[in-house]
Amino acid sequence: MGQKRRRLALSCVACRRRKVKCDRTYPTCVRCQKGGVSCDYVSYTAKDGLPTPSDESPHQQRESSVASWTEEANVWYHRSKERDSNVRTQEDVTPNPASSTQRGPPQTKSIQDLHERILELETHLVARASHSLSTERFKGRPNLPSLSSDKTALQDFERSLLRGQGFKTQYMGPSHGASLLLQFEELSGFVKDILHRLPTLQRARSDWKQKRREIKPSIVLPDHETLLSLIPDQATTDKLVQLYFEVLETTFRVLHAPTFFRSYKEFWVASHESPTAFLVQLLLVCAAANAVLSNKPAAFVGPSSVQRDTATKWIEVCETWLDLQSQKHMTLEVFQVQVLITVAKKMNCVKLKRAWTVAGYLLRLAMAIGLHREPTFLNKRISPFDQEMRRRLWFTILELEIQASLDRGMCASLGPLDWDCLAPLNIHDEDFDQTTDKMPPPRPMTEFTRTSFLCLAQRHLPLRLEVLSRINSVRTCIDSDNALDLDQRLRQYLDDIPHWTDSLAKIASQPMSQLLLHEFLLQIHQPIVAQGDLQARLFFSRLARQDAALSTVRIYTELRPNTAVMLTNLRDDLFRALLALCSVMIISLESKDLKHDRNATLTLIERGVDIMENRIRLLGQGFHSYWLTSSALGLLHSKLSPERLPEALAQETADRVAGLHRYMMELQVNPVDGLGDGVEEAAMNTANTLVGMSGQLPNVAMPELEQFAPIGAQFNAFSDTLFDFDMTDIWGLPNYQQFA
Repeated sequence: MGQKRRRLALSCVACRRRKVKCDRTYPTCVRCQKGGVSCDYVSYTAKDGLPTPSDESPHQQRESSVASWTEEANVWYHRSKERDSNVRTQEDVTPNPASSTQRGPPQTKSIQDLHERILELETHLVARASHSLSTERFKGRPNLPSLSSDKTALQDFERSLLRGQGFKTQYMGPSHGASLLLQFEELSGFVKDILHRLPTLQRARSDWKQKRREIKPSIVLPDHETLLSLIPDQATTDKLVQLYFEVLETTFRVLHAPTFFRSYKEFWVASHESPTAFLVQLLLVCAAANAVLSNKPAAFVGPSSVQRDTATKWIEVCETWLDLQSQKHMTLEVFQVQVLITVAKKMNCVKLKRAWTVAGYLLRLAMAIGLHREPTFLNKRISPFDQEMRRRLWFTILELEIQASLDRGMCASLGPLDWDCLAPLNIHDEDFDQTTDKMPPPRPMTEFTRTSFLCLAQRHLPLRLEVLSRINSVRTCIDSDNALDLDQRLRQYLDDIPHWTDSLAKIASQPMSQLLLHEFLLQIHQPIVAQGDLQARLFFSRLARQDAALSTVRIYTELRPNTAVMLTNLRDDLFRALLALCSVMIISLESKDLKHDRNATLTLIERGVDIMENRIRLLGQGFHSYWLTSSALGLLHSKLSPERLPEALAQETADRVAGLHRYMMELQVNPVDGLGDGVEEAAMNTANTLVGMSGQLPNVAMPELEQFAPIGAQFNAFSDTLFDFDMTDIWGLPNYQQFA
């Protein structure tokens, strides 16, 4: 008996797939018209057989997001009315419904429609793969030809919502209840009908809002006069703003320089007319650079320099102002304040143990307003200026979060597939402003702009995330083969860094571009070397780690002193590189397989330790890493000079640390606002522990110092001094070898 012949399918593909009755109306059945689904019929002259699940019609594109529930319901309501009208018109011009069962294949779409459809699909694919594919051909993205200018045009393929305009946006993913509106059109029309029938509901809503404002107690913000009184004199402020823009606004991108400086000039002409948001921004810009500006004699309030103490108070005032701002009515200026506070805290070493959680909160706040989504794909009400600022802020926040995760030893909160925001354009800030209708084409990467660092960093961002997940994962690890592969890919990006001739690029952008990659090169080879295996196959990892550490320290020593301190506040790579170099030299003394200039390397290590000491002299912070590197340097000296007594070398290290402590104690001043009463007295009472170490110690037998061996209770000899030892004693851990 032969195979049973299947009956021809006369229903459209969409109705067959949903297993519902189809009225077979040509060219579009009523169900597909009401559902906004493309209606396709099988042409048996073109192919045999029945449609398979892969022959489904394209997904329904969703309506562009709108600003309010009323407007959203209105959009869907008019769409339903138009479709009902089209159905009635079509039924009037169809005299014989039975004739609809006999028809040929559907009409061919015009070439222009197909061309626009292809462009739209290509744009969507770019958003999906924007992290790994070059987007050079899509640089005109703010005005893509595939995006219709019609307010009710269909322009999205997903079930996600980005509602609002500018920075007053809210992002809701597929699981959010509002996404049901995209499939449940009758509900939108029904709600709209209710709003028309019940005008008292709208009046009651307005009355309740007014009543709520009257009941809610008034909030006292830091007033305008208070903020004005905190801003330094113009000469000092000019230096602080210049330093901030030279270092931080050529790496991270938070502010639009022309907009900021226009307000800055107006501020010195009529300060009382400046917006409060600008005063907060200016105060945070000053706070970010205040501690490293050596324009005043050094002075300390307890364990903090006066400059850092002042900056910390500015940050607290700005935080108070920010906490009282509405997230519902977010603006670009307020969100910039949010990012500036995070940067200013890093620059002043404020609450370092919370740095990772603070960066994670900032990342989630950015996702809550949809910065991780490309605005041109989800919302047409965001101006080209705001679109570009959103991209800059998003990748700045990503860099802050990744660095905080790396310094904390955690995996990043996001993966490469968790955002589709396109990279910022490599253009000058002067190339666009709030009146720009179409963004200019990007400049080549060989031409330096303030955004060049961020444009370069996003290219290898997925690779750095991969390395970060491997080195900090609790389940995966890096073997020698993985390390070699990752090393090759990182070095390719390192070779691609342009050699900018602009003097501004050499201050921070070019060094930071190299430091990003050298830090990850050091990290991928660290686990291999920590195995302690001296076989030839691991020789490359030891050599690569040495090269990455040397390059990192060399870059820091070539920076301006204040720039070097600012970068050590942002990153812990100098600390890790110094420890790695000390380990490399000690291993080379025993294995004889790593040949290098010991004197040059030793000089480089000493200069790196000097940078960390300068950080303490400017801020009063960072002693933990300074103490560890000083101790590692002392251990290295003991290996290089075995003829010297161990107690003499230990005494030199203690004298160096004690001298720095004495320097801080001699420059103590009374706090300005009286908040630190008793700080100086408490500091003086505990100082004797450390200062006493600088005296002559009795000639007692010192234990033999093994390579990076745990030294037990001796490590916490200075635990009750001004210096912060409230961090894990990594040398006392059972697995201390991993830091060697």
